Amino acid sequence: MNRLLAQILSSLTAPLRFDGALNVDAAEFQTNLAPYPRINFMLSSYAPVVSSEKACHEQLSVAEITAPVFEPASMHVKCDLCRGKYTACCLMHRGDVAPKDVNAASATIKTK
Repeated sequence: MNRLLAQILSSLTAPLRFDGALNVDAAEFQTNLAPYPRINFMLSSYAPVVSSEKACHEQLSVAEITAPVFEPASMHVKCDLCRGKYTACCLMHRGDVAPKDVNAASATIKTK
């Protein structure tokens, strides 16, 4: 559990530590994603959850990483996600990820 929480916090602070085309810091999430300050409820999700032994050997595409993020099993809150609506979403990918692949995976999620 500690490793999982450390990965989540490391992912949130990665834009502060590394340069990249898709970097955004956490302060921009609150102000720019949803225009109404009273409806900003940040929910965290982490996918795929893989053991540290398998992490070096897994070769997943951006679409295979993005799809499980919206499944209830990947969420870190206990709420019924089917009853509400997303006003905005931010997907943070770590590593060598092309913006084109992220946009294609996001478009696939939107059509579901």
